[in-house]
Amino acid sequence: MGSSLGIIYTCYGGGFSTIPAFIGDLFGTKELGAIHGYILTAWAASGLAGPQFAAYMNDTTGSYESSLIFFAGLFVVALIMSILTKRDIRKKRKSLKAA
Repeated sequence: MGSSLGIIYTCYGGGFSTIPAFIGDLFGTKELGAIHGYILTAWAASGLAGPQFAAYMNDTTGSYESSLIFFAGLFVVALIMSILTKRDIRKKRKSLKAA
């Protein structure tokens, strides 16, 4: 169990440290500060709302399983949005190069 938590903590820190580079590659460095601020704000909001939602679901259903299924669904939605965003950016870059 301890090694699993270590891996999760490593991924958390690794993801946190690579976000600025990822944003810069994806959107350019001009808007990096604003977009990074939005991401940090969303991260903080989810850190406040997520545990409250999980506690509510546990109180309502007697289990955390339903909240985990809900969050898994949100991860799928986020993955789809990321793929669509990447495709849109590629399309716009191609149209800019053609112009």
